[in-house]
Amino acid sequence: MNAQEKLSELKEKGIPVYSFSRLGSFYNCEYEYFNTYVEQKKGIENVYTLIGSEIHDNMEKFYGGEGDRESFKNNYENKLIELEMLGVKFPNDKIGDSYKSDVRHFISNFTPIEKKMIQEQLIVFEIADGIWMQGYIDSIIPSDKGKPFVDVIDWKTSSKFSGKKLDEAGKQLLMYKVGLESTTPYKVDKVMWCMVKYVNVCWKQKNGKIKEKMSNRSKWVKEIRKQLEKDMYSLQLEDFEIELLLDQAIDENNLDCLPKVVQEKYWLEDCFVEYEITNEKVDEFKKYVIETVQEIESKDRKNEDEWKSIELNKYNSFYCSTLCGHRKSCKFYKNFLEENADGFTKKEQRDGFNLENLFG
Repeated sequence: MNAQEKLSELKEKGIPVYSFSRLGSFYNCEYEYFNTYVEQKKGIENVYTLIGSEIHDNMEKFYGGEGDRESFKNNYENKLIELEMLGVKFPNDKIGDSYKSDVRHFISNFTPIEKKMIQEQLIVFEIADGIWMQGYIDSIIPSDKGKPFVDVIDWKTSSKFSGKKLDEAGKQLLMYKVGLESTTPYKVDKVMWCMVKYVNVCWKQKNGKIKEKMSNRSKWVKEIRKQLEKDMYSLQLEDFEIELLLDQAIDENNLDCLPKVVQEKYWLEDCFVEYEITNEKVDEFKKYVIETVQEIESKDRKNEDEWKSIELNKYNSFYCSTLCGHRKSCKFYKNFLEENADGFTKKEQRDGFNLENLFG
């Protein structure tokens, strides 16, 4: 029985099958989970998930031989036009311009992976007694270790992770490992994200070691300006000439206007971030799933008051204002905005903290 058949069988029997995003919805806000999975309200998409889906779809077409870089570019630009027409916006223009430029740079410059690849692989597995999970793995490629090892790649269009958020996001990669190993004869060697918005800027230091700097794609020259200044001063150029050339390089986001000796020192590599796999992390992931599912299933589905909203303040309400699928109908968020309408700055109001933008 393949994964799709197993999923259909479980649904026919009325057995819930949890995805990582479904558990994440409950983790972020119980009330959002209630609206989406108990009340079955459709909700609304946000700009990040819609663009993320577009990138995933085009990566699948590219590696599946159904699309090329040019069609990728055209599809992306058409999606941006469509979202603009539908009024699906970024929190503000500055964020939107940076995000769109980062993705454009990726589409034009990413290096294709020259390995056999399985894409959008559905996995359905029992992680504990009676607890079933499902997920789609973006890409599976052969590991350099050889059979039976494979590596897992997740195309990620979000901002980079650190600290607690790194481990929260890493749980999804661990799910792929656990699911793949429990349903196939393969073993997962590495799990990683391809961070679409970022690039590794590389150069060789005087001691021969390679240095890398993870930078936003649309600002990578700006982010290494100090290093470039050192290189330019070593050529004994005039201060004003250095400033003019660096300003031009930053504006064009490439090194084409700089001396060849400087250009040849640097190169760009796609940004793959590996998430370290340990037995402890795998156990923590399984515990997270089991405890979250148990908490969900212990709640009274008929009692709306049991499902709590995220604790709101103006510093943590980005999720509610931008990402939540029920942001235009949530009674908790509406009350929060009404109670704090006079306390937001003009910038905060402009970035989505006013009632007219949200409920108009």
